Amino acid sequence: MSRTRIALLSLVGFALFGAALVAPATSQTPAASTTAKSGGVLNMMLREDLSQGFAIHETSTISTVWPAMPCLSNLVLFDPLKKTESVDTIIGELAEKWSWQDNYRNLVFFLRKGVKWHDGQPFTAKDVKFTFDVLREAVDAPAKLRINPRKDWYGNLEAIETPDTHTAVFRLKKPQPSLLLMLASGYTPIYAAHVPPANYRTTCVGTGPFKLAEWKEGDYLLLEKNPNYWETDASGGKLPYLDKVLIKIIIEPSTLVAALKTGEVDLINNVVPQFVGDLRKDPKLTALSAVGGNWRCLHFNIAKEPFNDKALRKAVTFAIDRKEILDKVEFGEGIVAHGPISPPMGGFYDPAFETGKNGQYYDLEQAKTWMKQAKYDGREVLFLSINAGTAPRQAEVIQAHLAKIGIKVRIELADFPTFRRRWLQERQWDLVQVQWDADLDPDETLYPELHSTETWNAGKWVNKDFDRAVELAREESDFKKRKKYYEDSVKAILEDSPVAILLHVNEQKIFQKYVKGFQMIPAGLINMHSVWLDKA
Repeated sequence: MSRTRIALLSLVGFALFGAALVAPATSQTPAASTTAKSGGVLNMMLREDLSQGFAIHETSTISTVWPAMPCLSNLVLFDPLKKTESVDTIIGELAEKWSWQDNYRNLVFFLRKGVKWHDGQPFTAKDVKFTFDVLREAVDAPAKLRINPRKDWYGNLEAIETPDTHTAVFRLKKPQPSLLLMLASGYTPIYAAHVPPANYRTTCVGTGPFKLAEWKEGDYLLLEKNPNYWETDASGGKLPYLDKVLIKIIIEPSTLVAALKTGEVDLINNVVPQFVGDLRKDPKLTALSAVGGNWRCLHFNIAKEPFNDKALRKAVTFAIDRKEILDKVEFGEGIVAHGPISPPMGGFYDPAFETGKNGQYYDLEQAKTWMKQAKYDGREVLFLSINAGTAPRQAEVIQAHLAKIGIKVRIELADFPTFRRRWLQERQWDLVQVQWDADLDPDETLYPELHSTETWNAGKWVNKDFDRAVELAREESDFKKRKKYYEDSVKAILEDSPVAILLHVNEQKIFQKYVKGFQMIPAGLINMHSVWLDKA
């Protein structure tokens, strides 16, 4: 039974709330996989190591989760074969089937039998309960800044009950139909109950198709085939096909590109945008690219002057030339964003909204008009940015945009740990630029990042209309009603301007032609289950 995953998420309208009882997954690896060859080592390069080891619940950046993904498993996954808004788009992984009860207040998982951890111990419901107890503990420890970016999902969990060894019952404080989608993300792997959480930073005991053989921090991870993996392809053959995956950590972007072009490496992930066009032209390579479930934006610190002034915030939103950022910073790798909802959110994304003068857009004359209404006194504003990727260049472009309307900007760059502390704990900034990644449902994007009670809303925006809309959407199972609530929440954002919305950027996976079976999942996910090498 295969986990063939999402190839074209933009076609899926993630309304996950269909039949009460979901049948076991039956989708198979595509027919082409019957010709797959077993064996071989895939050499892969990534630009970021595991920031918190294998303690996925303690990381806040999906890119530092990637190296662990081939080793870990979720309860559920996305099904690429279902592309409508009226049926469930989820298939089972460690869960074979599930049932919603009591108007989406209780979610019962019936777990797959015969699954073993990499160390040979059996997988049971005890592991599911243990995992979410660990996650909820992280929710309750904000003083340590152990902030999982999806903590709000687990905050609604009242308890997890285990009536038998292969049944887990999620008891919720209030209805949360979107929870099923959340459990399919890269942030929600199931942990082994017999491995102490303190060991997660250095140890990976999973149920995935590969297991950790060696990890030299900052240098490489060596993964090897899990001989006891449960999944099979369409012909009943055992997965995975590869014997090993060697993941090298190379920070320098040009080094990654050179290694790919010379054949030293088989696959690289999320290339710096200026190299993508050249790589697409290389006949030896396959370049997959798609707009990801992300939105890049500029948050205002509304808790203090000068951006407690809505007129000043409105001026900034009109002063930013998003197309110039896309062209000069991202080399065209993405699309201008007029609102926060991205294309992979399927039916929630409205292409018509993303045209012309809808949402937020560039209009220098309107920006100047709003400046005349603003109370801005000419002070220098502090613009906080991470010192990595295209962020510094983007900050410079925005600085020039704001200078045109008379706003003085001082850019301060920081490494990620410093940036995170200053952004979320100290909050001594006026503007901060961030990119929210790996979102496939508006609940993932809007609630944790802008609801007035959430830690990630570091600019301290409070808007009762927005809060009410996203709260109702979270509990609503009807797609049309839910979509209307999110339209209302976006209207509140546009009216009050707590953020300047910039871009939805592309994700890329670029690999040698002989790499087969790799699927594009534009949600910060990597699927290595059915990858094979077509070498002589």
